[in-house]
Amino acid sequence: MNRVVLLGALLCSTLSFSQSLTFANEPAIAQTQSMFLCDSFADTYPTITGPGVTWDYSDLAFFPGITRSVTIEDATSATYASDFPTATKTINVENTLTTYFHSDANGRVSTGFVFTEATFGDLLAVFDTDEETLVSYPFALGGSLSDSYSGTLYFDFNGIAQSPAAAGNAYAWIDGQGTLIAADGSSIPNVIRYKLVDTTLTNVVIFGDLEVVRTQYEYYDLANSNLPILTFSRIVMQQPGGGAAIADNSVVLSVALPTEIVGLDEAEDLNYTVYPNPTEDNIKLQGDFDNDATAAIYDQSGRILMNLPVSNGTSIDLSSFNTGMYLLKVTNNGAVTTKTVVKK
Repeated sequence: MNRVVLLGALLCSTLSFSQSLTFANEPAIAQTQSMFLCDSFADTYPTITGPGVTWDYSDLAFFPGITRSVTIEDATSATYASDFPTATKTINVENTLTTYFHSDANGRVSTGFVFTEATFGDLLAVFDTDEETLVSYPFALGGSLSDSYSGTLYFDFNGIAQSPAAAGNAYAWIDGQGTLIAADGSSIPNVIRYKLVDTTLTNVVIFGDLEVVRTQYEYYDLANSNLPILTFSRIVMQQPGGGAAIADNSVVLSVALPTEIVGLDEAEDLNYTVYPNPTEDNIKLQGDFDNDATAAIYDQSGRILMNLPVSNGTSIDLSSFNTGMYLLKVTNNGAVTTKTVVKK
C-alpha cells in the first residue's frame, strides 16, 4: 500500500457545518437498509463539486417493485470469507457488489471485492499483496487520497478458471457538500459526496491486457444516517485506455422513493418497433434512428447485459439469454424509451 493523502485543511476549517466520514460514524455489522433500483443512465453530475452545491435528482426514475438491500456483514462469516482473511466487515449491495475491508481510527482499507457479472459470474478481486485504502479518517470536503494496490483476480470464463495477477491505483475524494434534492422531491441539506475511482490492470489469456475500472459515488446525510442515501456504481472491463467494453455494469440506488418510473415518459419523436416479441432467438428494431443511436438490454434486476449501436433493421441475438423478461432501452438524439422484451 503506497498511499498519498491530501487534505484541504484551509477549506474545511472555514466550514463550521462540515460533515466528515470518521471511524466513529462507520456503520455497524448487521446494519442494513433497503434502496430502490433506479435508472442506470442517470447523470452523475461529475462537475458539480465544491462547497454549497446542489445535486438535483428529483427526476430520477426507478424500476417499480425492484429494491436492493445494502448490508454491513461480518466478513468472517461472509460467502468468500476464506479469500479475504484480514477483512472484518463487508458492505454488501445485494446481487451486485460486496466490498471486504477492515478499519481503524486512521481509515478504511479494502482487501478486495466480489462483483457479480452476467458474463463472468462472481469476479473476485483479492488484494492480498498490497491492500487498497478507500478512506483516510477523518475524510471531509477538500480531502482526497491516492493509493496503489495489487493481488489476484479470480473468475470463470467459458467454464475455464482464470486467476491472473492484478495491480492498480485508487483515487478517492469528498468532492462536494451541499443540498441533495432527492428522488421524491425532498431537499436534504448538508450532504457530502464521496467519490472513488480505481483502475485494476491485468492480463487474461483470452483477452490479453485488460483493465477493470470501478467508479463509485456515495451521498451521505450524516446527521441522520451513516449509510449512503444515494449511490452510483459502475464497473467496466475493457482494453487499457478504453475501447469496446467486454462488460459494463451500472447500478443506481436511492433510499428515497422516486416519483418517476423508468420507461413511462417516452419521447414522441422516438418511435420504433421491436419484433418478433416474444422471441426465441433474435429481435429486430425498425425505426428512424440517428447515427449515434444506442440500445442497452437489462435483466429484471437492472443489470446491463448488452450495449450496442443500432440503426434501422438492427438485429439483436438473444439466443444465449435465459427464458424471461428483459428491458430494451434505446437512446436516440437525446430521447430515451424503454420497452419490455420477452425471451421464450
